[in-house]
Amino acid sequence: MSANDKPFPTLRDLASEIGQVQIYWSFLESEMRRELKAVVDQERIARGPIISHWRTYLKSLVGGSNHSVIIDHLEALEKIAIIRNLLAHGIRSANADPWMGGSAHVVCTGPDGVKHQFTIEMIRELSEEIDRVRRSIRETTFLA
Repeated sequence: MSANDKPFPTLRDLASEIGQVQIYWSFLESEMRRELKAVVDQERIARGPIISHWRTYLKSLVGGSNHSVIIDHLEALEKIAIIRNLLAHGIRSANADPWMGGSAHVVCTGPDGVKHQFTIEMIRELSEEIDRVRRSIRETTFLA
């Protein structure tokens, strides 16, 4: 077996999955920005995180005809945002022993000081969920 035939994920594999989360997050933000262009002053959304403007906009629609869809969307968005933010701003350690199964993970510390461990599989699932939320925005008419 050569050095390139490592049986389990390496640190590079772990870093690649984290990078994929960030790329999908950028695509999600682009989708939010595209949707908001039709209803929100562009000067206003140029300041601050686009997700904050998106949340505010969707919350303003709660109570309308898409009430349950909007609530479901906001809940899904909050769930992925928490984990994405930990990966973007809170990584404290990373481990991936290519000779030991189940070792590829990162440990993140949240703003509250609580530690969270995410396996490479959890990070892959996060990428898929971010993409699902992005597609949901594109497929659902949130515009008032």
